[in-house]
Amino acid sequence: MRVVVIEAPTEIITLDEAKRFLLVDQAVTEDDDLIRSFILAATQWLDGPAGWLGRALGVQVLEWQRCDWPSNRELLPFPPEIEILSIKYVDPDGVEQTWPFPAPLYFDDLPAVRGHEGDVKIRYRAGYGKQNPDDPTNWVNAVPEPIRIAIKMLVAQWYNVREPTVVSGQQPLSMPFAVEALLSTYRVW
Repeated sequence: MRVVVIEAPTEIITLDEAKRFLLVDQAVTEDDDLIRSFILAATQWLDGPAGWLGRALGVQVLEWQRCDWPSNRELLPFPPEIEILSIKYVDPDGVEQTWPFPAPLYFDDLPAVRGHEGDVKIRYRAGYGKQNPDDPTNWVNAVPEPIRIAIKMLVAQWYNVREPTVVSGQQPLSMPFAVEALLSTYRVW
């Protein structure tokens, strides 16, 4: 099983939001690139298939690639799922087929597949977001506030302390306690 990011996640924290949290004057632009890089690093560390949380945060398109159909009890990885966009599979003759859509994903009468890795591809939109009523192709960020605050806190930690944090005689700290506390209820284990 493999999950590929097809469309990158929408922005969770803007530069202006981060600068307000950091108490950096909006008119001062000399650290903007640095702050953007911290926002990106914090977001990538938490979000999506490679993220610490094990879930999609910003709205993104993912593709779950498998060698067979999911069982009736399997859920799509990296919740929350917004919608399934397409289902494709390779039949036993090696021909790619598109599952008629919309289709229930969890039922017993599934067509046979060849069985190689990537023969079943379920493309779906995931993350915290709502469709913009004025533009249905545009998604509005709806990431829970504790996650948004945690990202801002990570940015602030990295902005204010530019070297690894080490407690005397111990391993470097992996994450500030307050950040972990805010995120712990959202982590998928």
